[in-house]
Amino acid sequence: MLAPRSLALMALLLVPGAWAKQSNKPDLRVTATLDADAPEQQPILVVHIINQSGHALRIPEPPLLCKAAPGALSLQVKFSAEDPSGQAQPVDCGLEVDGSGLPDIRERAKQWLLLKAGQDYQVRRPLAMGVDANIPGTYDLWVVYDGPCANDSEIEELKDAGIAAPSGRFQSDKLTYKMSKPRE
Repeated sequence: MLAPRSLALMALLLVPGAWAKQSNKPDLRVTATLDADAPEQQPILVVHIINQSGHALRIPEPPLLCKAAPGALSLQVKFSAEDPSGQAQPVDCGLEVDGSGLPDIRERAKQWLLLKAGQDYQVRRPLAMGVDANIPGTYDLWVVYDGPCANDSEIEELKDAGIAAPSGRFQSDKLTYKMSKPRE
């Protein structure tokens, strides 16, 4: 009969990766900042998508949208008006994404960006693309990146083709932008 220590050592040798640390780290990290001193003379939303998976990933070049969509960044906003009597109600941006009519995901993936392990992809977009930041008040903002697959079958198709892509949602920390009334 083998000693308990020998059994434990055999288990480590027979189970690949059993001694490696398991990481619960998500594939991507998303950060967002505002560049208020940008040469564009308006606040610029700067988003970083960092590959922390340890291997290369493919992602489509992400547009900034007002709603979540596969492979896109969406700007989430919580607004508090400076003048509570003038607080506007949130307006639906009217964007509908259904994915119909798109080529096969394996074909689309051929055009995607290759993000190497540790690589940081930066996106700069005018804040005005995602929010009317001219109304005096406080804007709490955060950015969400949705992986490029719309469903589980697309994830499997990419895996079967040997294409690594992130899946799930990745959210930045919240940032705050304050717009004050101009002094008269």
